[in-house]
Amino acid sequence: MRTLALGAALLCGAACIPFEPYWLIQDARVLGTRMTVVEPGGYSTLVQVPYGQRRASGLPLDTVELEWMVAAVDDDEVQPPIWLACTWPNCIDDYYRTGHALYDCPHPLPLDIRWACRLGEGHTVRVGFAGAFGLQSGFAYGGLSVMAIGSRTPEVASAACLERYGADPHAGLEKCLIARDIHVLGPLWAVLPFAPELGELPLEIFGQEPDTHPDIVGFRVTRERGPERLELLVELDDTVSVEPGEHITVLPLVIGGAQEYSDFFDGDTDGPAEPELHPGYEFISTRVQLTALVDEFAAPEDFSYEAAIEWLVPEHPEPMTMFVSTRDNRAGRGFARLHFVSDDR
Repeated sequence: MRTLALGAALLCGAACIPFEPYWLIQDARVLGTRMTVVEPGGYSTLVQVPYGQRRASGLPLDTVELEWMVAAVDDDEVQPPIWLACTWPNCIDDYYRTGHALYDCPHPLPLDIRWACRLGEGHTVRVGFAGAFGLQSGFAYGGLSVMAIGSRTPEVASAACLERYGADPHAGLEKCLIARDIHVLGPLWAVLPFAPELGELPLEIFGQEPDTHPDIVGFRVTRERGPERLELLVELDDTVSVEPGEHITVLPLVIGGAQEYSDFFDGDTDGPAEPELHPGYEFISTRVQLTALVDEFAAPEDFSYEAAIEWLVPEHPEPMTMFVSTRDNRAGRGFARLHFVSDDR
């Protein structure tokens, strides 16, 4: 009988090993970058940011903070990234294809950087933008293209990852973390009053809110087992104690949620037809990832950021971190984490 059992196990092999769930973090993952205005410039005088919220897109003369968002089991393993930036279409792709020499970016950063330059190094970097005028003819603004490239292990330096990225052939990047984004400046109507189109702007455009981040400011956590129920309000990066068999419900508390907005469109570019406002409404998606296995995990569907996150605590729970990221369909991004430990640890 023992021989038959061993034979069955050998036949089963890898086919019986379940696939790892998409939400399980075993190695560091980069979730993207976000840009936050930290020092508004002169063009922002008409922009009314709601209290307690942060603008997600910059304007000329603003100072912004760029941050990369990483989910990892051990924060110490992730090396601070090196940031590259440029403002012409496909300029980061050009660097990948050619691996040209890198120079430090000028400060303040002009809106006409055709070749990728080195912006700085760190989990966050600050950038001051130059003014909107004085651009050369033939300017083709493609948004602020950024790349943050770091390493997921102390054995490989971020500088080595950057060197491999710019080399031909591109090899050895499996230990590297690469985030690429395009951050478009705005809102456009805040710049237009400094131009002749002022008389064509519809008055209602001045009252609308700028794009803000869907920031997670805390969590509502519920612990349930049978008739017992405990509700907690916890802050970011707090630690929550749980017990085996408990049903856990986590609701992220978000400010700066889905916004109504209008895009300013001038179809004939200063022709006889008046500019038009195209109304829109944001949708927000949510991603949830855990560093340990749980039972009956259920996360919100995309575009349902107000839905709860639920799971059952397994019989032998491990210390765990939950990463939650939110993003709207414009420039807004949110990122937060929460820790869980067993009461009987």
